[in-house]
Amino acid sequence: MERADAHLHLFAAGYPGRYGRSPAGGDELAVYESLRRTHGIGRALVVGYEGSPEFAGNNAHLAALAADHDWIAPVAYVPPAGPADGLDRWWSAGFVGISAYLADAAAARTFAGWLGDAAADLNRADALLSLNATPAATTHLGPALAALGDCTVLVSHLGLPGTHPTPPDRDTAASVLAPLLGLADLPHVGVKLSGLYAVSEPAHAWPHDSARPFVEVLLDGFGPSRLYWGSDFSPSLDHVSFTQTLHPVGLDGLSAQEAADVYGGNLRRALRQRARRTPDA
Repeated sequence: MERADAHLHLFAAGYPGRYGRSPAGGDELAVYESLRRTHGIGRALVVGYEGSPEFAGNNAHLAALAADHDWIAPVAYVPPAGPADGLDRWWSAGFVGISAYLADAAAARTFAGWLGDAAADLNRADALLSLNATPAATTHLGPALAALGDCTVLVSHLGLPGTHPTPPDRDTAASVLAPLLGLADLPHVGVKLSGLYAVSEPAHAWPHDSARPFVEVLLDGFGPSRLYWGSDFSPSLDHVSFTQTLHPVGLDGLSAQEAADVYGGNLRRALRQRARRTPDA
């Protein structure tokens, strides 16, 4: 089965990690190249992040990598208020979309306001949006995301439901993720099955049984055609092995075709669709 990774990071100086150095243990690009060859990962959505000073310049780093590695599909980090200038420079630099990090309602309202102004440009570019958004933030995104019908919107890390020392019941999981599940009627919105360690307490307690009810309610709400596996390389390696990220809980009942879609087919189709629509982007 050929995989496609819907969420990873590549930093020029490495992700600092919990011990002050990259948990990948070396040059992150070289390490990931080895991992993707071993595990059959043909494409990867590399998520830009410049939300704190030590990560400044990550967008430029990803643009340079994408120019030399055709398996990289990068999304450029934008702050909640949007970039200081227009979006065209990102498309000409090879980015397939944008990434945003929305920790609270205030950030989400600011971002939604910018999306309202940028919707036409994003739709014209068939942009892919990667959103790290808490439930409190997601509550304020519905109308703005509804206006992005020509885009693919992927919400990262199960919608960030928080940490849970024991698995909640299905009703509780659905209640926590209610703002995200409320977006399931938008056919261009999907969810990444990534960062399951962040739901678990402790984070190293693989297979992260606390994440199972969240995966199950997302599977019910969005279906296997709108779920996307992601490794969260290299931050995930602070807590689990890369091989462990390949096997998220809650997918036991999928057919072979459904599993192939979640583990790569859905992302490959989204990227091919964008390439067909915007050959010069």
